Amino acid sequence: MKLNYESCVLGSKVVLVPYRPEHVDTYHGWMQDQEILDQTGSEPLSLQQEIDMQLEWYNDEMKCTFIVLSRDLCNFGDNCDDALVDRTPTNENPLFVERNLDAMIGDINLFLSTWDKDENEDDTAANNPKNKDIDQISKNVNHEIMQAEIDIMIAEHSNRRCGMGLQACRMMIAYGHDHLGVQRFFARINEDNTASISMFRNKLGFSQCGYAECFKQVELELLCTSDTLDRIRGQILPLLDTNQLHIFESKVP
Repeated sequence: MKLNYESCVLGSKVVLVPYRPEHVDTYHGWMQDQEILDQTGSEPLSLQQEIDMQLEWYNDEMKCTFIVLSRDLCNFGDNCDDALVDRTPTNENPLFVERNLDAMIGDINLFLSTWDKDENEDDTAANNPKNKDIDQISKNVNHEIMQAEIDIMIAEHSNRRCGMGLQACRMMIAYGHDHLGVQRFFARINEDNTASISMFRNKLGFSQCGYAECFKQVELELLCTSDTLDRIRGQILPLLDTNQLHIFESKVP
């Protein structure tokens, strides 16, 4: 997606930067790992296929991808703001993306689509709290309602189970709602990936809305009611250096 191609989101543990050509080599290496392929339901691609895919995703306004960096590994230079507003690349001062390739630990994605809320209403329970949440969202939105499948991968084993994936998800949910207008987030997770299911349920507040027997996947959702957004923002704001997104420039494909 072009919309997020100049946006960087800072957290206390992670930094989200747009997926750029400079990242492809490392990403391709990750996707040769059979465990990662199994967990993400992916097929291995050649390097050229990954290069073509990065460009395709850049041009696809329904796919939003950030690379997740470990903040501790990032080189911000002497001033954080200056580091993220590089305008002129030089050998002595390479662009932020280029000089932090070694800080890559994973990626996070939103796959956007129009939400048919009628499919999510439970006709058998007029007092079902979920139906009330859907009604609240419908009243607040006077156009097509957007939903997004959220997908997170922490590829580097040493950076798993230390809160980085959780923080990246919270930041992505806030970004997706505030900048892309997403009103419903959902995740499809292999039933044997108990750590991810627990994170989405217990830490992010998602609830189960389906199960795909053929894929052995659990589907979880989060509806963006005012209460949900207040909770997410309350978790997010203390993690960010600023309430505003940092903007920087780098090479475009």
